[in-house]
Amino acid sequence: MSWYLAIPSAVLAALLLAGGVAALRTGWVTPWQRRWVHRPRLFGWAMLAVAGSAAFQASTALIDPRGVGAVVQGTALGLLLAGMILLTLSQRPARAA
Repeated sequence: MSWYLAIPSAVLAALLLAGGVAALRTGWVTPWQRRWVHRPRLFGWAMLAVAGSAAFQASTALIDPRGVGAVVQGTALGLLLAGMILLTLSQRPARAA
């Protein structure tokens, strides 16, 4: 692949990483997502997983797709799936104690 795929993926990963850290540290969620997110800490972990997926995709754009690249792509897909599951769970209210 080439740089025109790697650079936007790296920028996206950095933005998602910043949002995930903000959600974990302070509980802050972007205004357009506040309506749906009930558990900001879980949302922060989900953002970090999706950021990791985007970072792996950025590195995959620079690696040959055969061999190591296939393992990195599989890891990126697994992180994306885990992030999507965590995002879904963060939108459900927590259980009452």
